[in-house]
Amino acid sequence: MNFLDINQVKKIHIEHTSKCNLLCPQCARVFDGKVAPSLELDELTVDDYRSLFTKDFVPQIEKVWWCGNFGDPIASNTFMDSAKFLKSAGIQHLEINTNGSARGKDWWQELAGVINRCVFSIDGLKDTNHIYRVNSKFDKIIENAKSYIDAGGTAHWDYLIFDHNVDQLAEAKSLATDLGFQSMSFKNTSRFVTTDKIKQAFTQVKTKKKNYSISSENNPNKTRYEQIVDEYGSFENYVDVTDISCKYKNNKVMYIDYKFKVWPCCWLGAPTYFHGDKNIQKKQIRKLESRFEKDFNSLRKHDLKTIFNHDWFANSLADSWNNTMADNKNPKLFTCGRTCGTSFEFSSVGNSNETAFRLN
Repeated sequence: MNFLDINQVKKIHIEHTSKCNLLCPQCARVFDGKVAPSLELDELTVDDYRSLFTKDFVPQIEKVWWCGNFGDPIASNTFMDSAKFLKSAGIQHLEINTNGSARGKDWWQELAGVINRCVFSIDGLKDTNHIYRVNSKFDKIIENAKSYIDAGGTAHWDYLIFDHNVDQLAEAKSLATDLGFQSMSFKNTSRFVTTDKIKQAFTQVKTKKKNYSISSENNPNKTRYEQIVDEYGSFENYVDVTDISCKYKNNKVMYIDYKFKVWPCCWLGAPTYFHGDKNIQKKQIRKLESRFEKDFNSLRKHDLKTIFNHDWFANSLADSWNNTMADNKNPKLFTCGRTCGTSFEFSSVGNSNETAFRLN
């Protein structure tokens, strides 16, 4: 069964860069409070965009958005020109997800004339946002958001709920309304819901001023995770037997990482760059990559049609959803079962873990 035919693709999710100004403790780019030593800092170029978004391909694309596994597009010096190219090429909807804690007023005013929508990830207020968004500057974020909105930009506020910011939802909503945000979402994050321990999930974060404990004890995801472990014996057992309803396939989306490689989704695009060798997702992706020729999914080595006709995209990936992780020839990927299994909602976007509403 084909993952997607190239003519079915309607939306493209891009990680433009692995660069970022923050050190969020559960971000894949962070190891022991610092940028993971194995992470290569890189970014896409305008020429990359020109090679993919041809005059024949552009008409079928309804939306392009930038949201990173490892980086934030505003940290890249090639991002603005790349976004301008897509706008001039005729892409109708451009969207960015960002921490908003970089660049100056002029840059944000310019961005308002290029993209359709900016999603600001702000997890609290001045006294709390920096606890998870380590190194962020709340006043700078608000200044940038205001510059973008006042220049005509459409802004959305994404708010991840932790124990330390759950009491600030009403105040944040009021601030977002006053600033002119069009909409807002409160999200129950899957961060700190892990496969190696069933207990209160927390992490210790050290800032220049003090230490914080970040917990999500009241996260509904954690409760459902525990129920699944009780029912199946382990989360791995659940992954082996769960049906897969692929979110990206269903929404006709493909994902491109900061090395200009094509993946079915952002979740499968991340593990190959994880730090260390113990992560089950990384082990599986590395084995998968070893099965095929080097850079089989690289847009710098192949055109998109060739990649989509490759056996993994055309057959093996979807076929693996009917196997188990122990299958020797074509194992089911843990990432697929975790993120798109039908009994556990991992994502915080557009589902039971998210409460979204319009403000202005």
